[in-house]
Amino acid sequence: MNVLVIQNDPIVPVGQLSAFLGGHEVVRAWEDPQRLQDLAAAPLPGALILLGGRASAYDDEAFPWLEAERELVRRCVRANIRVLGICLGAQLIAATFGGRVTIDDPAGPECGVISLAWGTNDQAGGGGAVPLRMALASTHTVFADHSDAITQLPPGAREWARSQKYTQIFSYGSALGIQFHPEVTRETAIVWASDNEAVDTEQIVAGYDAHEGELASACKTLADWASGVF
Repeated sequence: MNVLVIQNDPIVPVGQLSAFLGGHEVVRAWEDPQRLQDLAAAPLPGALILLGGRASAYDDEAFPWLEAERELVRRCVRANIRVLGICLGAQLIAATFGGRVTIDDPAGPECGVISLAWGTNDQAGGGGAVPLRMALASTHTVFADHSDAITQLPPGAREWARSQKYTQIFSYGSALGIQFHPEVTRETAIVWASDNEAVDTEQIVAGYDAHEGELASACKTLADWASGVF
């Protein structure tokens, strides 16, 4: 299956996903915004992955490819094609279908490893969601890095898991929004922490190291789902 990956930010790469995806193409949106315009009207991919970034979900002026990205998401969901949105990507899914994203949410940012609290199994939606929910059932620790947050899900969306503060996993049709970063590598975690004066880089990296296996396992599960393995 051809998986199309949209990278929205130079410091938020495909990371661990590249090791687990089969054939995939990475489009670096900031290098050629017109390419996103073309993709929004082109034949659809086998699956779509939207990575994170420092943009807000509504900042079309500074990031002019975001509307094309939203249109691509709309077309994929209408066609029942799997969409995996990560962090900003999840926020774009929510905003596209009538949810709400709060910029710099007052509850505060989440950085480093956090815990998931799962809902019941009947919260799984369509798009192969039940097998994915079962495959992710042992995932209780994830790696987050965000200050914007999804504060209202789209009508008809289903929340699967939360942290203490925010929605972390939700489904809408064939789309799955993930607020955390399953793709993050140790090197990327260091870059993000070093660029954030509010966190202790050593503490962030220690948390990553302590849960590296679980983080990689969740990443592989999500890559397998996006690739149509199950």
